[in-house]
Amino acid sequence: MAAAVVLGLLLYYAQYSGSVQWGLGLVFLGVIAFLAWRQVLRGTAEPAPLVGPVSPETIRTGELDALSGSMQRAARGLRYSQMLVTSRARVAFLEHVRLTLGLSPEALRRLQRDPEALRRTVGDERLAEFLHIRVGDMEERFGWVLQARARGGFTREFREVLSRMEAWR
Repeated sequence: MAAAVVLGLLLYYAQYSGSVQWGLGLVFLGVIAFLAWRQVLRGTAEPAPLVGPVSPETIRTGELDALSGSMQRAARGLRYSQMLVTSRARVAFLEHVRLTLGLSPEALRRLQRDPEALRRTVGDERLAEFLHIRVGDMEERFGWVLQARARGGFTREFREVLSRMEAWR
């Protein structure tokens, strides 16, 4: 009640005094600034976590979980994930080929640069196309992804290559 009386008197005297008008204006601006600052702080405060802390006995899946997430994103059409999954599958299968055939890493790099030798070694045209990379060409590393997207979908093409990898030797 007393605050209403004081506010009424200030508004009445503000009609006649410039300094009271200035004072009320500054107080009004201060209140607006305070309310705006409070809204900003409420919006930027650290939110409560959606998931509680992980218990120590929880199994950490690591690389397999990360690869699974990349596969899901690749299936949804995210280009970077498609390139990442393709690169990891290519490296893993080339290592399998190297160990199976008893090749040195340098011999494998030479084999990977020569499409005809690669085709003869793996015995499959689609696998050879998937594994072949020109030397030092980063665009070529991901050229297969772009071709697969153009041919009818990355997911279908990648699954076909994976099934051919499983069938190899």
